[in-house]
Amino acid sequence: MKIFILTSRFPYPLEKGDKLRIFHQIRFLAQQHEVVLCALNEEEVSTEHQNILRGYVSNLYIIRLKKIQILKNLVLAIFSSLPFQVAYFFDKNIKKQIIQIIQDEHPDHLFCQLIRCAEYLKDSSIPKTIDYMDAFSKGYQRRIEHSSFFKRLLLKIETKRIHQYEKNIFNHFDKHCIISIQDKQQLPVRLKHNIAVIPNGVDIDYFKSQPSDKKQFDLVFIGNLGYPPNIIAAKYIVNKILPILIQKGLQIKILIAGARPTPEINQLASNNVSIQGWVKDIRTAYSSGKIFVAPLFTGSGLQNKILEAMAMGIPCITTPLVNQAINAEQDKSICLANTAEEFAARIIFLLNDSSYRKELSKNALTFVHENYQWKKFVDQLSQLIRS
Repeated sequence: MKIFILTSRFPYPLEKGDKLRIFHQIRFLAQQHEVVLCALNEEEVSTEHQNILRGYVSNLYIIRLKKIQILKNLVLAIFSSLPFQVAYFFDKNIKKQIIQIIQDEHPDHLFCQLIRCAEYLKDSSIPKTIDYMDAFSKGYQRRIEHSSFFKRLLLKIETKRIHQYEKNIFNHFDKHCIISIQDKQQLPVRLKHNIAVIPNGVDIDYFKSQPSDKKQFDLVFIGNLGYPPNIIAAKYIVNKILPILIQKGLQIKILIAGARPTPEINQLASNNVSIQGWVKDIRTAYSSGKIFVAPLFTGSGLQNKILEAMAMGIPCITTPLVNQAINAEQDKSICLANTAEEFAARIIFLLNDSSYRKELSKNALTFVHENYQWKKFVDQLSQLIRS
C-alpha cells in the first residue's frame, strides 16, 4: 500500500514528542508499505536530516511555512472559529501544492498527523486516517489554572475552539487514532469506540541502561524546554520541591536539560541547578542523574521522557496524571506524587535507599521492554490503515 503522510513539522531531529512519534511510525511503516512524506516546516532542513528520512520514504516533500504568512493567518483567525493551533499551519496556497502532490503520487491512503494538518486533507475522497496524538482541548484546559490572567483569557478562547474543532473534524476522516486510553476518553467526540489507541514506544536499542557509580546530579528533568507544561514542571522543581529539600539539609544538584530553553528557564540556574539547552546525545543527560523527576500536572498524551528514563534504568518520580497513560505499577516500577511535599519525601527516600533505587530501576527497565516496543504499536497502526 502507498501511504501519503502529512506532518506539521519535519520529523527530525527528535526533540519534540510529535516528531519522535511520526519518525518511528514512518520507520516501521516503511517495512510494510511505500511511504511518501510531505512535511511542513518553518526552517530550512539540512541535507543530513533529509537523508535520514530518505532512507525510509520513496519521496520526500518539504514545504516552507513563511513567518509573514503565519502572522497573517493568525490575524485572520481572530475573526474566525478556527483554532490558532490550526490556523498557524494552514495556508490556502500550500493546500493547492499538497493537492497537486497527492494527484501526482496517487496514494492508496492519506495519513494526517495532528489536527494542525487536518484542513489540508479533510476534503479528499481518498481513504484517510487522522492521528490526534493527544486530546489537545483537554491539554489546553489543564494549562488554564497555571497561567497568568491574560494568558488564561487566551487559553479559554483557544480551548473552546479546539474542543469544537476536534468534534467537527472527526467526521471528515475514515480512521482515527490517539496515544492513550486516557486521551481517547477526553476527546470530545461521540463515537469514541471508533478511535484506535496507538501508544508510543521506546527505541530500546538506543536508550539502554548505562550503569555508573559516578552520578553528577541527584535529580534530572529532560524535555522540550519551550513547551509550556515542561516549563511549569521545571519551575515547580526549582521553586517548590528544591526549597523543601534544602530545608531538610540536603545538598541537591539538579540538571534541567532540553531544546529551546526559554528565558524564564535559564533564570532558574543557580549553584544547585544547571540548565542545558540542546544536548546532542540526550542519553548523557539521562544517565548523569540518580533520579528522574517529572512533576507534570498539565498537558496530555504519553510522556516519552518517562519511558526513555525507565528504559535507561533510571528511577522515576512523576504524577498520577502522567501514569494514567503509562500504567506502570506504583512503587514497583515507578514512584508517584501529587504535591511538592510528596515529591520531596519520595526523593529523600530514594536517595537514602540505594537498594530500593536499584530495584525500582530494574523493574522499570523490564516494564518498558515488555510493554513499549515500537514495532508492536506500528503494526497495530498498519492494521488500522489496511482495515
